[in-house]
Amino acid sequence: MSASTLTLLIVGTGNVGRALAKRFAKTSHRVFLGSRDDDTGRRAAKELGVRGGAATSFVAEADVIFLAVPFVNLSETLDGLGNIDGKTIVDCTNPLTSDYMQLTVGHSDSAGETCQRLAPRSKVVKAFNAIFAEVVSAEMSFGAMAPQVFLAGDDAESKLRVASLVRDIGYDAVDTGGMECARYLEPLAELIIQLAYVQGQGTVITPVILTASSPPPSSH
Repeated sequence: MSASTLTLLIVGTGNVGRALAKRFAKTSHRVFLGSRDDDTGRRAAKELGVRGGAATSFVAEADVIFLAVPFVNLSETLDGLGNIDGKTIVDCTNPLTSDYMQLTVGHSDSAGETCQRLAPRSKVVKAFNAIFAEVVSAEMSFGAMAPQVFLAGDDAESKLRVASLVRDIGYDAVDTGGMECARYLEPLAELIIQLAYVQGQGTVITPVILTASSPPPSSH
């Protein structure tokens, strides 16, 4: 567990938001599940054993705010949260078409960079976009390996905070660099969507980066 207990606000009551709330509810952190609609937030949270309601009512208390909403709703969601200056914001979104089969933003921009532009006085960290909600929600075994959560962001302190939260739920955090690296993490999400749905592997897969335990033998 982390040395300190944080207050986490998860905005969004879809699969990703519910999975994150369920997982973090098992840690020492305080978890709120927020929605645009107070009743929706309360009902979803009650099922998961956390507090819930209108997201705006929890913003002031939150140390970290997770955005688990469709990318098309990102701007509206941020506008509705009110004052988020100085907050650590975790952008979990992917800029997907309605059938999930393509990205709508890429190459020279990303959802992560869009989020940082929309919340310029917040500290945005891209995370949890390339891991299926089913993996987060369920207690799946991947043998001796832990699932990885890839991070991107321009604020080093906020990335360390999010990395600590990742470890608190038993996963490994992989820092990929500045927020521009969200341009590569979002296509990674599309790749696992293709493997899951088009290639039929299902949503029990998750990507990992492997590091060799010893250097290769000398070629001399």
